[in-house]
Amino acid sequence: MKRERKNPLNNRILKAFILQLVLISGTAVSGIYLAEFAIQELLIDSALEREADYFWARKTIEASTPAPNTNTLIGYLFDTADAAIPSEFSDLSLGIHAISTPVGRSVVHVSENRGSKLFLVFDANSVTEAASYFGLFPLVLMLIVLYSSAWFAYGITRRAVSPVIKLARSVRGIELDKPGTKRFVDVYESRAVDAEIETLATALQHLLMRVEQSIERERTFTREASHELRSPLTVIRMASDNLTKRNDLQPSALILIERIQRAAKDMEELTEILLLLAREYEEVLTKEDVLVNDVVRDELNRCRVIYGTKDLDIKMHETERLVIRASERAVAIVCGNLLRNACLYTSQGEVSVTVGEDYILISDSGQGMTSQDVDDAFNAAYNPSNAQGNGIGLSLVKRITDRFGWTIVVESERSKGTQIKLFFSAKEILDVRA
Repeated sequence: MKRERKNPLNNRILKAFILQLVLISGTAVSGIYLAEFAIQELLIDSALEREADYFWARKTIEASTPAPNTNTLIGYLFDTADAAIPSEFSDLSLGIHAISTPVGRSVVHVSENRGSKLFLVFDANSVTEAASYFGLFPLVLMLIVLYSSAWFAYGITRRAVSPVIKLARSVRGIELDKPGTKRFVDVYESRAVDAEIETLATALQHLLMRVEQSIERERTFTREASHELRSPLTVIRMASDNLTKRNDLQPSALILIERIQRAAKDMEELTEILLLLAREYEEVLTKEDVLVNDVVRDELNRCRVIYGTKDLDIKMHETERLVIRASERAVAIVCGNLLRNACLYTSQGEVSVTVGEDYILISDSGQGMTSQDVDDAFNAAYNPSNAQGNGIGLSLVKRITDRFGWTIVVESERSKGTQIKLFFSAKEILDVRA
């Protein structure tokens, strides 16, 4: 069974939109960290190194050069062995260090030259504020613009594909077996629909009309042909019956008359099947409570009459009392064809029918079929070399069972017989145990 999907196209678009937002957010967060790293490594560290080099160069020229002292940069100069070095600086090695002070976060550059140590303390709070002002705020503004544009694009995309979704739903809801073509009015007659979608809907509409016309032609032909065939078949049957009442016929002539009667019977059965299909398509087929056991018993009695000259033991086993809501004639036609087929291809031996809880099992000890024959048995174009019938009955049986939702399972082996199991639809089975 295929799993039904709900709006998969909309879901994919929404997932793509969410993925886009996640990527944008991840890129933004990464950009903030990269910007902070760039400010720390490229600006502050390099600036402190250059400031220290400049101070030591001036110190070499003029020994009284004071340590830097600005709004964001304060320098402290001590002798290397000076005990007055503050405790927050005493454990710092040469290089760059990030420390926290009571007034905030600072970056300290430690350098040494000719017995003196220079501590350059940079106020990192101001850099953070500048980074927030010049980096974070524009980034937030950019994210707002990106999110807004992404949402706007999602809305446009959703509106663009909505006619396709409506068209798919309309096509899925079409039932070709019911008369009257459903038009895609809400899809391709809308002013907002794209030209490509309108072209697709129009093409589907034309195709649907052609399919419906073809089905209607088939129904009409089936109905009219069935009615037209009844008259000549009635004449053939009545004429053959009258011939059998004559006493001056030779045994060979009686055999030929019997073949004519059997062929006429087969044709009457065929026309009845065709009429049944035509009526079921037109939804005028009457459904009623059908006791399958009685239908099978009647068809078995007919088979005993038709194939009474054969050395056959025709049996019936009833494990359940099976009642379904269906057409009694449809059940009779399907069971009758399967039973007569079993008797036809069994020269001697046994043909048995078992009525179960939701199935009919027909077994025979006949010539059986190969696996390929089993696959092709219900194909109208199949014509085996040992065929003894017209080959139409089983294909029409398959059409009836497919139409009613019944299932046929065939198991057969060459020269060992055949088993055919007919399962009825669960929704048709009535509980008669109460």
